Amino acid sequence: MAMKMCCSNVATCLSRSEEAPMESALPQVEQMLVGSIHGLQPEASVDAEDAAAISKLVYNSMTTGGRVYHAMQHVFDISKTMEDPILVLSALFHDVIYYSIDKGFSAEQEKIMADVIKSDADKLFLANDFSGDELMDKVVKLYNFTPGEELPKVGTNEFISGVIGVKVLSKWLSMPQLMEIAACIEATIPFRPVLDGKTPMDRLYDRLKSVCPDQSEEWFVATIQKAAITANFDLCSFDSDDRNFFLDSSWKLIPEARPTLLHEDCPLIEWMNELKALEGRTMFLKGAVSKIFQAFRNSPSDEEMAEKQRKTHENLDVMWEYGKVRQLQAMVLVAIVEAMGEDPASFSLRSCLTMEAPGPVTDPSDSLTPTEKEVRNWLVRGRRACFGWDPAISPLGGYLFDTLGTTGVAEAIEIGKNQAPGSHELLKFLPKSVVVAVSSRLGDVFTDRADDFSQVPEKLGILAQ
Repeated sequence: MAMKMCCSNVATCLSRSEEAPMESALPQVEQMLVGSIHGLQPEASVDAEDAAAISKLVYNSMTTGGRVYHAMQHVFDISKTMEDPILVLSALFHDVIYYSIDKGFSAEQEKIMADVIKSDADKLFLANDFSGDELMDKVVKLYNFTPGEELPKVGTNEFISGVIGVKVLSKWLSMPQLMEIAACIEATIPFRPVLDGKTPMDRLYDRLKSVCPDQSEEWFVATIQKAAITANFDLCSFDSDDRNFFLDSSWKLIPEARPTLLHEDCPLIEWMNELKALEGRTMFLKGAVSKIFQAFRNSPSDEEMAEKQRKTHENLDVMWEYGKVRQLQAMVLVAIVEAMGEDPASFSLRSCLTMEAPGPVTDPSDSLTPTEKEVRNWLVRGRRACFGWDPAISPLGGYLFDTLGTTGVAEAIEIGKNQAPGSHELLKFLPKSVVVAVSSRLGDVFTDRADDFSQVPEKLGILAQ
């Protein structure tokens, strides 16, 4: 039975793009910005020039070349159901800085934070004194940073994002409102442990009481609960009932971890190495599920938190079953290129991704578990999102899955991981017909090397079954 695809072929899939253009995104950002300011300060006057400038600041910050997940669509995704203006404004600004991806600051960003952040030899330092700036003094203390010291690896993106947010909004909002936003953005620092019996939200509550002593207990509790809500919205894909959303979100993070994948000339070996790294990150996340979501004073409730964690475990398990097949796909391609005598570190990834399915196989759907059916659907019909560095459909992945099954895929991966250099044990483990078919398809893509690919089975002593 022929495999059905999300589009007519892999080449057309490679050209798809889901990101909204600036013409549609900017008006949405501006509406969120101005509507939220008016929701907090009904009498505020936000002139068109300010609204346009701040909206462009947010948009430009979120659309640097290396961003795929932490891009404008992420803000739109997490804010869809937000009604509180504090939450909406926090969502707008919470990722305007992502230093490890952006590799620096824009001129507009530098202008806003010139009196807060200093750089020296690629290191970032806080200014020495904030005694003359009440807002920044409070924000620095809220994030538990020390003037004059180098900014740490953990929390720097969120801190500078918060600084930019509250500074540009200070023209219209009150100090308590600005501190609510600063607290909400601080809460998005991920994967922090419980220390001395206190959660990250407990510790944020303590610092907020210290820097805003004139506020009421009711305000403190409400603010930290809003902060927990913001943190949970930020990571809402983890416990989403829409598993396509979770898979797409997980896949968007891949090139942010390995930017070379975004390059047209990215070599095949980088894809295989990144999928191996993805396995490590997935195992880390499985062990960190208890640190993903935040709660304060039973908001969310214990029952709600348990359900969030259950869904997250389930989503991670299913996603990685898909990831295993994609990892094996990359390992097989690398193995055949090496068997041909070429270096996968100089072999084109994107050309490999245009390869069509090696051949029709019997549709095994009737014998699959629900998880296996979901995985196969992603492989054969495609993920919802498609990228230039990885098309939505995976013809080779689907072929391997249908041929080997879940158990066979797992066995092949272990052999590939443990094989001695030059032993070709992975290719020798696979059905002979698979090696012959994949080599032939690669020859169809790389026509100048077709003869070399066709000789791979012979080199390995493999004959088609």
